[in-house]
Amino acid sequence: MPSKLFTDEDKNALLSVLQSEKLHLGEQVNKFEQAFADYVGVKHAVAVSSAAAGLHISLLAAAVGPSEEVIVSPIAPVAGPNAVFYQKGVNTFADVDPSTGNVDAKDVVARINDKTKAVLVHHYAGNPCDLQPVLDGVKDRDIAVIVDASHGLGAQYRGRSVASWGDMVVFSFGPGNHIYTGDGGMIATNSADLAQWLRMFRDEGLVKDPHLLTKDIGLWHYEMQDLGYAYRMTELQAALGLSQLERIDQIIQRRTAIAYQYNDAFGALPQLQIPQWQPDTIPAWGMYPLQLKSAELVTAKRKIFAELKASGIDVDVQYYPVFSHPYYLWAGHPDICTLEGSRAPKAEEFYQRVLLLPINHSLADREIKPIIDTTYQVINKIFNKQNRP
Repeated sequence: MPSKLFTDEDKNALLSVLQSEKLHLGEQVNKFEQAFADYVGVKHAVAVSSAAAGLHISLLAAAVGPSEEVIVSPIAPVAGPNAVFYQKGVNTFADVDPSTGNVDAKDVVARINDKTKAVLVHHYAGNPCDLQPVLDGVKDRDIAVIVDASHGLGAQYRGRSVASWGDMVVFSFGPGNHIYTGDGGMIATNSADLAQWLRMFRDEGLVKDPHLLTKDIGLWHYEMQDLGYAYRMTELQAALGLSQLERIDQIIQRRTAIAYQYNDAFGALPQLQIPQWQPDTIPAWGMYPLQLKSAELVTAKRKIFAELKASGIDVDVQYYPVFSHPYYLWAGHPDICTLEGSRAPKAEEFYQRVLLLPINHSLADREIKPIIDTTYQVINKIFNKQNRP
């Protein structure tokens, strides 16, 4: 596959929208929503300006309000827990499975109480977390399950797209993702009622459907029926996303091929742990997390990172446990002053061990081999030096 992120078809799609001179929420957004819903196998898809916006209005649609608790994963983008704060809610952090970075479903269920209004889990690196126990745990309770699948387009859990597991599932079209529109996101749901609320909240609380208006004043009439936000996707974003969606299977296949090249190269190294996933899941390979297994390598992580960066490898580390950010230390759970020790020790352990190797589908094989060779050399050099008698 050529090292090229955008194709001529992508550029033509953007040019077509520019020539139409209609950039506001319209025909392209509608087409993108329908095509996306069809692809992931859900009844409704609601396009938004970003995944962060999608997570926010998902909490709005779930009616999360002041002092209500939302159980969240600590190894995740800050967007979800931040949105809980936007609603004046309380973040309750469950711990993770240190082999995957995904939230531990048993810990989620153990933390459900009478104040719990929603559960917001994250498919780390596009690797599906175990959702069935969570869904069983909230059954017959007024608790919404919202899923941050930012990196999970194409992932499957128990034979179905991750888009169909949860009340609302949010995807990202930001940098590094399977579909890249600069920014942007999509919320998948099988609930017509939730889809209606989501569309209203993303459009400043405005309602234009004649069947939903409180007054019949004229064809021009619209109403603000709730407090919403300007979270609309543009026609340009939608056209670019729609163009990329047409080759999404090729994109996913390429990411998978890169991941398996990494697995083959590093799987036999005892100092490293390649990504793990459950037998009943198919990862989307939104990121490639490589874990440092030995204490010596964990201690040398800063040096490893620096050497890989100096060699031109776009290595990264995601995510700093959310509760560790200064703001969360200052404005966290109301009982924070009485807590002793870590709020999620396994999450902190995972963060200390993980490194992300580049896995963008635009990378060609000729670019992957140097990444493998250099990573192999840096790891072995540092490990052997640390263990030299």
